[in-house]
Amino acid sequence: MLAKLMKYEFKSTARLFIPLYAVLLVFALLNRFLNPFRTFEAAENFSLQVFVRGAGMAIYFFLILAVFVTTLVLIIQRFYKNLLGDEGYLMFTLPVKTWQHIANKLLTSIIWCILSALVVAVSLFVLTASSELIRLLPYIIEGIKNTFGIAGFFVLPALALSQLASGILMIYNAMALGQLFQKHRLLASFGMYCVLYLIQQMIYVICMLLLANTAFMTLIRSASLTPLGMNLFLGSLAIGGLIIAAAHFALVNYVLNTKLNLE
Repeated sequence: MLAKLMKYEFKSTARLFIPLYAVLLVFALLNRFLNPFRTFEAAENFSLQVFVRGAGMAIYFFLILAVFVTTLVLIIQRFYKNLLGDEGYLMFTLPVKTWQHIANKLLTSIIWCILSALVVAVSLFVLTASSELIRLLPYIIEGIKNTFGIAGFFVLPALALSQLASGILMIYNAMALGQLFQKHRLLASFGMYCVLYLIQQMIYVICMLLLANTAFMTLIRSASLTPLGMNLFLGSLAIGGLIIAAAHFALVNYVLNTKLNLE
């Protein structure tokens, strides 16, 4: 059933994302041929050519902003509208467990966040790619390998995913708690987000203080930090992010199961 929910969710959201991604890549390719950077360097006076190329770049950067803003808005809008709004009456009559609804929204949001970042990265590569940049890629990969070791290619993505999941679930948690209020639910949701964010930061600080005198922190403070020390530090952050994400998930599931108020 979770797979069916995700299939429906992707169909509903792809109608917006796919055209937006396509337009961004088209403008990246267009600006590569227009080569606005060289035009600005060579131009002594304002001309129609300079204006057209400048407008093309402005639209391109606006589209990058639109991709990230749209991704954030969809994360909020799909959860609130489908589960806490009028559509919630229909969604919760389906033979689906509450945790599956939450997992559906979370997984699709994570995938769209990753795709948005990848599409923006590809568009930047299309815009700026050169033989010099391509020759630098092996050195960049080697630098990551020397700093983090082979394990870093797994620890870094794990850290990013754990923090992403924790951040999305905190948004869901804030909205779920906000709907417990009878009035001004959107304002209450924002307030709950601020409260949850402060609590989460306090937990991080407490955990770091508890680890302050351990051998692990000695590795972190070492002047000659090894890939093992870096991976221990980043891995602990990833595990912490997963624990916090699990706590957010459990609380959202509890609220929607026992305290949901769609009136």
